Amino acid sequence: MRLYTKTYFMRYFLLLVLIGASGAVFSQLGMGQWRMHVAASQAIDVAYGDGLAVAALKNGVIEYDEAAGESKIYNNQNGLSDIITSCIVYEPGTKSFFIGYENGNIDQLYSNGSIVNIPAIKLASITGNKRINGFTVRNGRVYAATGFAIIVLDPIKHEVKDTYNPFSFPKNYQSILFLNDSIYALHNDGMVKAFENNPLLGNPNNWAVDARVEVPVLEISYQKASLFNNEIFLLAKREGYGGDSIMKVTSSGLQEFIGHQFSMEIANFQVINNKFGVSYSESYILFNPDLSVFLSLSNYSLTLPEIKSVVFDGSNTYWIADFMNGLVKFDSYGSSKIISKEGPPKNEFYSLSGRDGKLIVTGGSIERVDLSYSRSGAYAMKDEVWNLYDMQNQPLWNTNTWAIGAASINPKNLEEIALGGYCVNALSITNGNSITEVYNASNSIIENTSLGNTFACVSGLEYDDDGNLWIVNGYSTNPLKVKTADGNWYSMATNSSIANVFATRIAIDYNGNKWVSLYGKGLMGYKDNGTISNTSDDIIKVLQTGEGAGNMPSSNVTAIAVDFDNEIWIGTDHGLAVLYNSSGLFSAAGVTDASQILVTYDGNVEVLLGTSYISDIEIDGGNRKWIATQESGVFLISADGQQVIANYNKDNSPMISNVVVDMEFNHLTGELFIITDNGMVSLRTDATYEDAEYSSTTVFPNPVKPDFFGPITIQGIKYNSDVKITDAAGNLVYKTTSNGGTATWNGKRLTGENVSSGVYFIWTAPVEGKGKKVGKVVVIR
Repeated sequence: MRLYTKTYFMRYFLLLVLIGASGAVFSQLGMGQWRMHVAASQAIDVAYGDGLAVAALKNGVIEYDEAAGESKIYNNQNGLSDIITSCIVYEPGTKSFFIGYENGNIDQLYSNGSIVNIPAIKLASITGNKRINGFTVRNGRVYAATGFAIIVLDPIKHEVKDTYNPFSFPKNYQSILFLNDSIYALHNDGMVKAFENNPLLGNPNNWAVDARVEVPVLEISYQKASLFNNEIFLLAKREGYGGDSIMKVTSSGLQEFIGHQFSMEIANFQVINNKFGVSYSESYILFNPDLSVFLSLSNYSLTLPEIKSVVFDGSNTYWIADFMNGLVKFDSYGSSKIISKEGPPKNEFYSLSGRDGKLIVTGGSIERVDLSYSRSGAYAMKDEVWNLYDMQNQPLWNTNTWAIGAASINPKNLEEIALGGYCVNALSITNGNSITEVYNASNSIIENTSLGNTFACVSGLEYDDDGNLWIVNGYSTNPLKVKTADGNWYSMATNSSIANVFATRIAIDYNGNKWVSLYGKGLMGYKDNGTISNTSDDIIKVLQTGEGAGNMPSSNVTAIAVDFDNEIWIGTDHGLAVLYNSSGLFSAAGVTDASQILVTYDGNVEVLLGTSYISDIEIDGGNRKWIATQESGVFLISADGQQVIANYNKDNSPMISNVVVDMEFNHLTGELFIITDNGMVSLRTDATYEDAEYSSTTVFPNPVKPDFFGPITIQGIKYNSDVKITDAAGNLVYKTTSNGGTATWNGKRLTGENVSSGVYFIWTAPVEGKGKKVGKVVVIR
């Protein structure tokens, strides 16, 4: 019999208190952990089986258990082996879903949630297109139509059983069909066939060209084939709008079945429940065999659908892959349900802006040459809740608003967001969830571009501490403008050397000076001397290449950041530079040069990051630099730039691509959001802004359970504090220094051994001021 002492009960009571107090903390992303941000919208394909509806999203899948009424999103951070999906199918023999990817990878998702990867196609030593274009299930095998061959998969052994190459060179195969005793394979410019039971289908000589599907003219591409009433139908895509056709393969050749009379783009077609389903650009129609309309799915939601694929569950429910709404359940009685709104509203990511725990993502892009015309809008996130701003829900955003690629949050009012684009209505201001103000060249001093396209380019935005909105107006005579907090507009001074250039990013330093990137012209420093309305005392300096002229590594500036020492960190398309004496630039008679950082590697002195394309620079709470590149992922650099602390890339971390577009911190939590060309991920870093009042101090996890091996985090303390951990008797166990307002403890003693079970106290001593006990943590071993 075990004896329980008073001390035991006191410790047990303390443990229960700490567990209760830390429940909210457990819901946070753990220190050093990653997550991927996948919109439950933008579904591209759907399959149904074993009571589950599973839709392939742009970079993940969503699974819905109809009986339980529960949904789950899978991505490459929680089970999937890859990122960009292309198609999906259900295989009933193994009760599993085959997921195809753009790069040829394949995952097999079972109904119990387990996932098996089949990487043979992705890893094959062939060049060119490996995309999985579609699956066909036949007699316990799964046939994959790929960008180079026909692949036969064994769903039980999770392996490639055979590869068919009907030609001596690759073809982009779109669909595999079985009719009577034959197998048919449609590729972009024709169709081939063979006897299904021929054991030598791996030999091209055993395949024949189906002469009924003639080689198309140059502007036509065959995209999809399916069987309907034992006849083959295929989709012929034409380059001109409204010229697509669904053709029936007859004994004498191709006969148009559905086509020009509808004058709409045809995205896809399917045979569903003995009906013919056609995905148009703006609707989905189920036709009876006589082409009378059985059902239209054009208006089942408030958001205009863009239906990519539909399956019927055999009873009365249609499961829809909708590129605007995600996975949708639609029954024969006309009621519909969008399964999940989890994650960001869309999967288009271009730029990031944040303040006080609020994040803004723009879905459009602002390009120097090619206009994007993106209608993706922008998305705001606060406390994990997303809000969408786009043409569907903002009455002031009409056909004159697109390519939203810049954003800033007003520090005086977090409900006010400025959004900039390259369009007619180039600047928008929000009040909460609504766009309340729209500005263009006719109702403000914003200028249309000097290119003569009647558009304005607002490519950079930044609110200052007083709530004045500073605007980068690209391709204009006055690239820097401001809308003051009281609603007045001013154009800042300029000179001929910086007029009518493509200006993009802007940063404001701790002295109130503005820094603007000018494509091909370098970096502009602008000092308004605190008199916005009077430009006569303003000073303009431009840093360019060449010693004495700025010494920039390139005149194409791609990133700007201001660190806590008011140094200007500058990224270009040809390396990194730092302007150490930023205030001296405006007082010196000449131009102060920027400097490249020299570091020593294996005894050799080299330029930090060499000639890398720097796409963004962010400063964390500890004044360290996070530098994004377009070829090598993200680098974490020490505060003085002399040490590369870490490099996060797709080979050594959950980064989904080495091509990084933009980054932004949530400085309250230390979470770094990273946009890549494959989507958005985030990393919980070990640095936050300080909390000088200790009002938000937290310790997590708490208690530390035996199965936890990560760092214990102390967050919400003063900047760069010395942190000491002591046991209940006051003995020093561990010491470290915080990164800004966050410190971590590995749960070990200074000598490297794990601490024993018990209560440990946390003390901090800021650089200035007295020490303070900020918390305690229970460790259970």
